[in-house]
Amino acid sequence: MKYKVISCNVFKREIEYAAARSPYSLEIEFLELGEHARPRELRRKLQERIDAIDGFDAVLLGYGLCGTATDGLAAGKVPLVLPRSHDCCGILLGSRKRFEELFADMPSSPFGSVGFVEHGDYYFSDGEMLFGDGYAALVEQYGEDDARYIWDAMHPKLDGRLQPITFIAIPEIPCEEAMARCRARADEEGRAFQVETGSLRLIRGLLAGNWDESEFLIVPPGRSVRQVGDWNEIIRLA
Repeated sequence: MKYKVISCNVFKREIEYAAARSPYSLEIEFLELGEHARPRELRRKLQERIDAIDGFDAVLLGYGLCGTATDGLAAGKVPLVLPRSHDCCGILLGSRKRFEELFADMPSSPFGSVGFVEHGDYYFSDGEMLFGDGYAALVEQYGEDDARYIWDAMHPKLDGRLQPITFIAIPEIPCEEAMARCRARADEEGRAFQVETGSLRLIRGLLAGNWDESEFLIVPPGRSVRQVGDWNEIIRLA
């Protein structure tokens, strides 16, 4: 079996680790972290790549729903496979159920990982990035006043304090330096800092062809992805 892998480079270390242990031939392409701040543009880039692929048994996406970026994506000449996950947090944690356990009360809670720290100085995934892409995109779409209102609603404070930062540490991936940088950033902003253990199980399953339909959506040629917007199914065939 030969698979084409297209992934956000937030998973670069994790995918390279799992790819070295996959039984299949993999051709891997990484897109830049931060594209999710412009989901329509990211969808266009992904679709262009998917449409151009031939000679593989499937296209594997290292993306979740990612701000609706994969909503509407269509399989090309070969099946398209992606995890049932709202975003990279659920993938890094190893399951959408684990994501729900930790973040159901506040899904916009900021988190970090090795990939967020190593690529483009993105420390926290809630859009509070050092270059402010998430907020800038809102300003461009809604204007300064409305953007500030939307931003504050998306990032509520707890008892008047900024939300804590959760760093996801995957045991197989060295993360001490990245964790220290993320902790320092949290300290600068007066945020609490906590660490949760992540898992490679979804990434391993994706690259190894273990596509349990409760955890992965398999899109046949001619079909597309549809956002569901729940905690369980997340995406389905359109």
